[in-house]
Amino acid sequence: MKRSLMLKGIAIGSRLSFEALLAALGAFQSRPVIDSVFPFADFRQAYRHLESGSHVGKVVVDLGA
Repeated sequence: MKRSLMLKGIAIGSRLSFEALLAALGAFQSRPVIDSVFPFADFRQAYRHLESGSHVGKVVVDLGA
C-alpha cells in the first residue's frame, strides 16, 4: 500500500489570504447557487443533468434522501 501512495501538493495562497476570504464570505453571507437537488436514488439522472451543461449553479446529490 505504501508504494502506491502518491502525494501532490498545490499552492493556493497564504493562510492570511484564506482567512481574509473566509471573513469576506462570512460578512457578505455568500451562498452557493443551487441549480437542482436529486435524491441519491436518482444519482444517474443528476449526472446526466450535469453532463448536459444546462445547469446554472451546483447540482446536488442528497445522500440523506
